[in-house]
Amino acid sequence: MSLVKSDRSPVTIADYGSQAIVCKLIKEAFPDDRVIAEEDSKELRKPAHSEILGKVTRYVNEVIPRASSGEICDWIDTSSQHLSERFWALDPIDGTKGFLRGDQYAIALA
Repeated sequence: MSLVKSDRSPVTIADYGSQAIVCKLIKEAFPDDRVIAEEDSKELRKPAHSEILGKVTRYVNEVIPRASSGEICDWIDTSSQHLSERFWALDPIDGTKGFLRGDQYAIALA
């Protein structure tokens, strides 16, 4: 299940879930670092997408038990567009179309 972004590219439950988890863990370990990431939760927070948000929440809860949907959206949105001396760059699923086909993809973090 996926949404389509304004640039007509897909964004999946795995994109949202992996970005939430990675951003949360980076902020816990390196609270002063910034994360530049691909996704935001604007579409995910819309009532029309509550089923997708519910699935994201269930998958994230397999790694981080009892995380609420609101917390997960907040973790997704910790991404910043402002660079600092030290920052992380994240593409939660690089190759989303390949991922959807069951083909090649990567979680890109630098």
